[in-house]
Amino acid sequence: MSLSASEKAVQKNKRKKDSGRFLQGVKAEMKKVIWPTKKELINYTVMVIVATIVVMAIIAVSDGVFSQLFRLLRAAIG
Repeated sequence: MSLSASEKAVQKNKRKKDSGRFLQGVKAEMKKVIWPTKKELINYTVMVIVATIVVMAIIAVSDGVFSQLFRLLRAAIG
């Protein structure tokens, strides 16, 4: 089912209006955002880095422990 030229133009205009409304909504929502202060941003960044290092250390220790256990298990089995 083919659309006529006028129907295509109507759909194109509707998409433009919908896009415009969407962008207006985005702009309105961005004005409502409470952005962190510089101090808060630094604190959050430090917390993320510390948490990442802690998780990395836990994974590294777990990997080492399991590697040793499997090495001992392989040696015991033969």
